[in-house]
Amino acid sequence: MPMLDHPAMLLGAFPDLQVEPEEARSILRPQKDERYGFGYALSPYRGCGHGCAYCYVRDYPHPLHGPDGWGRWSSPKVNAPELLWAQRHKLHGQRVFLASATDPYQPLEREFRLTRACLDVLLQCPTTRVILHTRSPLVLQDLDRLKAFGARLSVGLSIPTDDDTVRQIVEPKAPPIPSRWAAAERLSREGIQVGISVAPLMAMVDPQAFARRARESGARSAWVGGLRLLSADPFYRVLAHHGWLKVLDHEYQAEVRAVLKAAFPPASSRKQEARTPAPKPRLRITEPHHPPLFEGA
Repeated sequence: MPMLDHPAMLLGAFPDLQVEPEEARSILRPQKDERYGFGYALSPYRGCGHGCAYCYVRDYPHPLHGPDGWGRWSSPKVNAPELLWAQRHKLHGQRVFLASATDPYQPLEREFRLTRACLDVLLQCPTTRVILHTRSPLVLQDLDRLKAFGARLSVGLSIPTDDDTVRQIVEPKAPPIPSRWAAAERLSREGIQVGISVAPLMAMVDPQAFARRARESGARSAWVGGLRLLSADPFYRVLAHHGWLKVLDHEYQAEVRAVLKAAFPPASSRKQEARTPAPKPRLRITEPHHPPLFEGA
């Protein structure tokens, strides 16, 4: 595969981000997360322009920018598609998680198209399953490719809160929450398997309404992930200042998980309900009466 051409003028398109293209030495990292099974993580970028204030990757600072520079730099791995092509033999029967330490659809993807090029390689690996994880509606630019994978691909959309004012504080550079719901709805309409990733769980106004919105978006699943704080994490002060320390409470996490679990029952339960015929109504003559509270709700 020919190496992608990235004109220098593209680097000026992101004035608030230090763009540092690099040639990576490897592109596939063994992935052992129990949620996804064994396989590989694939990150076409190092660093992330979204710069979420809570991101655990802040623990791996850039040698020049230090720990406080997170979100101010990103390094496109310009040879990522070529490396992936050369290592595609490893992917037979495997799962690829795109991406674990960066958003594959961060703003730079508009210009560098590295995620798109990697998807083109993965399309040619017919026994490989792909899990895309993003918080950006930019994923829709590759809708044709995503549909081409069929059942081999699923998309996880990160929506950690139902309140965009919370998002503006903890994820100020990331896309607004309404645009993520719109992306979930569009992907679902196009037949792509979508899951809502409430990770890390942030403060919510109404978890019940959030669960209904997730279900109505066409998503097939939803899961909650807890916040991973670093040692002496300054993000703790952000939570305390805004009165959001409840996100660290296991009971609060369990409450939101229970609400989502009720909205997305296990597939086996849904199949059983579908197979169980509704009882035939029996003709009864009764006196008129006032319905009890919540009847028919």
